[in-house]
Amino acid sequence: MLNIIKNKRGGFADVFIFVIMAFVIVLFFGIMYYGFGKMNDVLTSVKFDLGSGEHATNFSNIVDSTWGEVYDAYDKLKVLAYVLIFSMILTILISAWAIKSPPLFLMVYILISIGGIIVGAYISNMYEDLLLNADFGATLQSFKGASYMLLYLPYLAGIVALFSGLISLIPLNKSRSETRYGEVALWKIKLF
Repeated sequence: MLNIIKNKRGGFADVFIFVIMAFVIVLFFGIMYYGFGKMNDVLTSVKFDLGSGEHATNFSNIVDSTWGEVYDAYDKLKVLAYVLIFSMILTILISAWAIKSPPLFLMVYILISIGGIIVGAYISNMYEDLLLNADFGATLQSFKGASYMLLYLPYLAGIVALFSGLISLIPLNKSRSETRYGEVALWKIKLF
């Protein structure tokens, strides 16, 4: 485990990646769910019998037993979008814990985080416009957890940036025998 976190350098663009990927994930899953919903409507609206006589089979029964099961599984995309966004937040915090960034990069991190928050505000406004769309909006509104996170994306990006910055600057993963950035470890100095 020690080799995994040794000499790692974190990316300062984690907040940007989080903001953009959260939007892309929800949009991609929303398009998939919308498209398959339209396909489900078309397939279930077809009413005719296949074959003739004693071996005739109703097409809607075939659709329900095959495609109906697949379409029900696509309902899980709503939960998956929320879980992926939440796991990205956890990944950012864990990577902030695993790296050691010197305090020299604090201003750079703050500027990049502010930029990520501003981009998050633009993406949140775009997502709100998509929610108000007559066709696609109802599908995105069914993604309740992910929609909530995207509507409050600037706040969420700010909180994630703040905590990941604090975690990367505070030496939580430093062992007692390490020194850091020229500091002298007091426990190494023998008084007697």
